[in-house]
Amino acid sequence: MCQPNYPGPIVIDPDERVPYAYVVKELSDVGLDEAGLVLWQVLRDVRSWIEAISAPDEPTLRDEGWKLEGIVPELAATLPPLDRLLREPEPDVHTAEAVGLACMHVGLWAEEAAAGRTALSFFQAAEDADPDNPHYAYNIGRMARKLAMYDAAEGWLKWAGWVARGAGRWEVVALCTSGLGNLHRQRGNLPLAMRLHELTRRVAKRHDLRTLEGDALYDLAGISFDFGEMKRGSEYTRHALLAYGPGHTRVYTLARDVAWHWMDRYGHFEDAAHVLNALLEYIWKPSDRLLLLANLARAAAGAGWNEVFEAMWIESWSMMRQQPLRDGHAAALIQLAYGAGNMEAWDRAQIAAVEAVAVARERKEGEMMIVAESILNAVTKGVIVDEVVRSTFKDRQHQQPAGNSGDSVELASQLTNAMRVRRDDAPKGPAHTPAYR
Repeated sequence: MCQPNYPGPIVIDPDERVPYAYVVKELSDVGLDEAGLVLWQVLRDVRSWIEAISAPDEPTLRDEGWKLEGIVPELAATLPPLDRLLREPEPDVHTAEAVGLACMHVGLWAEEAAAGRTALSFFQAAEDADPDNPHYAYNIGRMARKLAMYDAAEGWLKWAGWVARGAGRWEVVALCTSGLGNLHRQRGNLPLAMRLHELTRRVAKRHDLRTLEGDALYDLAGISFDFGEMKRGSEYTRHALLAYGPGHTRVYTLARDVAWHWMDRYGHFEDAAHVLNALLEYIWKPSDRLLLLANLARAAAGAGWNEVFEAMWIESWSMMRQQPLRDGHAAALIQLAYGAGNMEAWDRAQIAAVEAVAVARERKEGEMMIVAESILNAVTKGVIVDEVVRSTFKDRQHQQPAGNSGDSVELASQLTNAMRVRRDDAPKGPAHTPAYR
């Protein structure tokens, strides 16, 4: 394997006039104005320290001045020590390691706050402070991929994998290989993505990284379903369940995605509905639960579970009224519209589509807007035209000829059983229990 070229820093905002001003803007956009000002100053101080331009003379982060507990409580134990580290008179390698770790923590917080460019900046600062830690380089590549900076992402993921391999950090090697697989999947090169995820699986299995082995099998299952290879996808799903073990947190997202493929691609509504219904007990994060409710409404309608559809329709709208930010609402409304179409409740489909268009337009979600408008056009012509309905409400193409296969019935049962946490004394605890084979 040839050594890749060092990718170099990613220019995040080439047109900026004030360095790192995007930090303030990003966090202001999500309602964290004061946090944006704090992190803007922190990033400036860290870059000055790394580049040895000038270490600030006065502490930037005084608890009594910035009131960190109120502004960014999750970082109140990270930022003041980072500030002190930057002012050490004789910094050494341990100082650099600590600065890198603190920057990584800030970056992860920013990512969770939906400030992707801010997160990328702090990941880059972590890598510059401690370039021997390949985990920082991996996170640069991972975040660049999320921000659709694909060329930069590929360069950083390859570099991080090379550094990790030399250091024997096999977990990072597996993560980087998986990241490259996901990158090529986004680019549409599914065969290459398949090979990279298979390589990830082998690396993870060889080094007993069971969660990463399960993740690789999860990805292979998804790509197989994308290829239309249902049996192969089901087999990968079973192997993923074995790698994770019962009750592992990844089982729930795996089950959700498999149910989605069954419903959306194959029209196996009843099996999908059974799995989605079982997930109601485990998924509680508001944005995830809303989409789960809407997906279950669609699957239930396709399966002819009228009472479940009614309950999920009401609960979905109720939950949306409690979420002022409307994140993920357009996607959920589209699923509700599809479900209403499965029930031939065209007035409901229109109501959901109208609201989906409004939300997508407000949040500038172009793909969601296109789908929602196509649904709206299909149900507002005055006369419901069969051909238009069949092309727009694709579930209706499956309802007559497609039943549920025996394979999916069995796998639905296995997925439902795997959601249950083991209660024994397994070494990794009930939520990360390996199923030895």
